Amino acid sequence: MTASFRTLRWRRQLWLLVTLAICATPALAGAQEKNRLLRIKVQPHHGYTRINLVFQSPPDFALNRGVNRVRIEVHQADAPSFKKLRSYGDANVSGIYCSSREGWLQVTVPTRQPNAGVELIDFITPNVLSLDVGPALKRTPRADIAPGREPILAGIEQFVRDFGTAPPSALPFVPTDIKTLKRFLPDNEVDLFQRAEGALYKEQGSEALELFGYFANKAPALKALAGFRSAQAFYVMERYDEALKAYNAAAALWPEYPEQAPELLQTLADLKAKNGDFKGGRALFLRLIERFSGTAYSGPLMNRLADLTARHGDTSAALEIYRSVVVHAAGTPAAERARMKLVDRDLFRISRDRYQELLEKYQRIYAAPCDFTLRDEALFKIALMQGLYGPARAGLDASIEYQRRYPRGIFSTIVKKMREELLLPVYREVYAGHRDQALVQLALENKEYLTRCLADPEFAPRVAEACRKAGQLAQELTLFGYLVDRSWAAGSAPFMLARLVEDALALGNLSLAQSSAQGFLTRFPKDPRTQRMHELLGRIAFEQGDLKRVSAELSFLNQKGRQAQLSESNYYLAKACAAAGDHPGAERALTRFLSAPPEKSPLLADGYLTLAGACASLKEYPEALAAYRGGLKVASGESADQMRYKMGEIYLQLKMIREAKGTWDELVKKNPSGTWGKLAAESLADLAWRLKIAGELP
Repeated sequence: MTASFRTLRWRRQLWLLVTLAICATPALAGAQEKNRLLRIKVQPHHGYTRINLVFQSPPDFALNRGVNRVRIEVHQADAPSFKKLRSYGDANVSGIYCSSREGWLQVTVPTRQPNAGVELIDFITPNVLSLDVGPALKRTPRADIAPGREPILAGIEQFVRDFGTAPPSALPFVPTDIKTLKRFLPDNEVDLFQRAEGALYKEQGSEALELFGYFANKAPALKALAGFRSAQAFYVMERYDEALKAYNAAAALWPEYPEQAPELLQTLADLKAKNGDFKGGRALFLRLIERFSGTAYSGPLMNRLADLTARHGDTSAALEIYRSVVVHAAGTPAAERARMKLVDRDLFRISRDRYQELLEKYQRIYAAPCDFTLRDEALFKIALMQGLYGPARAGLDASIEYQRRYPRGIFSTIVKKMREELLLPVYREVYAGHRDQALVQLALENKEYLTRCLADPEFAPRVAEACRKAGQLAQELTLFGYLVDRSWAAGSAPFMLARLVEDALALGNLSLAQSSAQGFLTRFPKDPRTQRMHELLGRIAFEQGDLKRVSAELSFLNQKGRQAQLSESNYYLAKACAAAGDHPGAERALTRFLSAPPEKSPLLADGYLTLAGACASLKEYPEALAAYRGGLKVASGESADQMRYKMGEIYLQLKMIREAKGTWDELVKKNPSGTWGKLAAESLADLAWRLKIAGELP
């Protein structure tokens, strides 16, 4: 007997047993009535041909591929001969043949090219099979994902292929009957045993194992009960060798007990398969399927058998079982779990132009009745499909939706990385579209996931510019305040911390500006922006009225060759120097400030006034007069009056009596009631009295 013949015989036996189990379910028995292929519709497309097979009810089928043909076998079905289609031909197929044999309908499609590309779409409409044949469906070695999505695919593909959410136990966990426990244990120890079972039910394997260990030296029957539960605890902890040993030891003490607690037989079946005894595990599952035929447990048990069969490497047999569950247990969570297994085959094989078809399948699974973990997995795969094949914005939105619904979901770590990757192309799209407010909002709403965006050195400056244009400095303060201390944002931290200082100053938050600037100097002492930070600290100190601190921060500007990055810094330094009596320092700083004054600066008038005062203190009277004249070009009102009055005083120092008198006369005429006008009048009177005494009046 050849290996292929033995495999075929095993599949037929399995099929018969599975069918019997399903047919025994009263609610599903009607599904086993004879099906019929009603019509065939052929639709040629560019690169492939689609053949739609429309059945009376959802078909129970298997797909077989040969070198030059494709064959679909449908159980318990028949069809008309469709003789006209035998002569159909196009670039991809050469005829369609239908035949029935031993309760099986065979639809055979010869192909024009050897090993043609084939895809079967079986869940868009339950009673329609769509067979696509043609070179457009030939699978490429790599997934046909959207450009730039390679970082998402890397690592995820193998993980998703190897990992799926564990199906819930096909048979429910049933605590040990309390009457049985009370036969062997006092009440306090019954409570302890039940606590141990409670921990096992919650899948707290270590705690359960420790508690069950207390019963290791009890009577043989009780030791057996604890041994069976310990085996399940080891199973939860994935210590399968120890689990099987514990199970066998317990079975040696009480071999009949597992028949009273069939969930233990399911555990044994899994353990046998995981420890290399596939045939033994399969045989146990087949017994359980037969035992629970006609109940709601048959579908989940068949799924477990299919999982076991797939792990053993018999993918074709596993797919046949999954299809049976989908067709005959429709509307149940077990059917949706089986459907997920079937849909997963194309997750990394579908082409970008057809990914929507697969996406819709996952969406239907998510919307159908199913358990929590399967719904978690379905929504993850919806996000993954969009992330690999769809527009970046759709992928980002799907990832956010998964995190919103399942913040601690099974796939939350993977989805977090997907979100980080997808933010990069989305940000670039938004930036290219000059949508400043949208860029700010995108960054704020995803501030925890900007790792990949911040790998782009232009990201932080672009966001800062968008905040400026959109008038959203407060939002920039919030965003950069969050990011600046994140290790993954270290490359942009100097820029962001510097922006925090500027924004805080613009918004009048001097304490935040000061602490941020000081933090910048501590963290980045060699950064080119350190001088600017010192100058901003000088400005903050000036606005706080602390002129000594102004001098400490800005005194370096009076060193030879040093230039201010902010022209106002020279003004602040000059005021500090003047207050400290350092008139030469004040003169130097103000000379620099006024040599290239910032346009329309409110500090100009006072700058000229302070410079003139410093020059006068140094007895540099001509320089003082020049400063006052310069000041009068920008000053007005009270400030201009003060300069005119001070000019009169300088003229007196230079013995220029007529000029002093003329300056004060002009001031009195312009503003006789003003403070400086009154002082000028008093000074004129005093000047007249002194001249009279000196005999100099005419």
